[in-house]
Amino acid sequence: MKGLLTLVMKGRTQAVMGVVVTAMMALLITPLSLVSAGLVVLATLRNGPREGMLVVLLSGVALALLGLLIFQQPLPLLGLGLLLWAPAWALASVLGRTSSLMRALETAALVGFALVALQYLVLGDPSAFWAKLLQEHIGQALDPAAIPEGDQRQLLAMVAGWMPGGAAASWVLSVALGLMFGRWGQAVLDGSDGFGREFRGLRVSRFWLFVLPALLGLGLIGEEANIAGQFYLVGLVLFVLQGLGVAHGLVAISGVSPGWLFGLYFLLFAGLPHSVTALAAAGYADGWLDFRARVRDRREPPSGV
Repeated sequence: MKGLLTLVMKGRTQAVMGVVVTAMMALLITPLSLVSAGLVVLATLRNGPREGMLVVLLSGVALALLGLLIFQQPLPLLGLGLLLWAPAWALASVLGRTSSLMRALETAALVGFALVALQYLVLGDPSAFWAKLLQEHIGQALDPAAIPEGDQRQLLAMVAGWMPGGAAASWVLSVALGLMFGRWGQAVLDGSDGFGREFRGLRVSRFWLFVLPALLGLGLIGEEANIAGQFYLVGLVLFVLQGLGVAHGLVAISGVSPGWLFGLYFLLFAGLPHSVTALAAAGYADGWLDFRARVRDRREPPSGV
């Protein structure tokens, strides 16, 4: 992987090619979009915001040309590319300026809040918009023999009610993964464990420890999902990431087998969505109790001994 990253970061042309090729492949293999965004992050971290912006602009031109040649529609691909790369560049700029992975992730969460608010401002009733969209794309695939039409409408309405926050939370998680991929790539090229230390030490600001339960309480008011509940879903992403950082940190500090992490990720995917809530709860509890510091203090002998 280091050889491939070195090749992609060899020059501006190679960086643009890597970003565009992975973006095109993402049309078939969706997770590769994270790699494309991560390469923008990597280019920005290594060469500065100006060079990162040049990579984004040149990649946009190349993607538009490919869209014109292949699909005769350059603008849709250009728009998708910019939606993918512009946030990656912005967060990489924040990371480069603050040298704090957590500050960049918190910035992404604040942008997620703005996306929720924008849906309420522009759409008026975002639940109705999402209900119509879900009915068009999912409702037709549901079998009335398995799920009666009345239950289908109720199910889609329930899901649509939480889609404004769910969509924003998904966006925050995706840009966070792209950011972390780019930061990991930087550490690999530098031959350091910088990303590992930062990830294992992720801790949100105290601000979020007070805001999240307040949002949860306000979100439970009334029978229908409200904007506070949507904000809560976005903020929850930060504590999911902190929960993962806690798990990796505890494994590193205690020196146990990394197989415990494999088990964690298996349970995380097998137990969706409840496992995500449990992981976020662990991350939130760590914000108050600092499990990693407690385990570290137990394993390290007192000073002078």
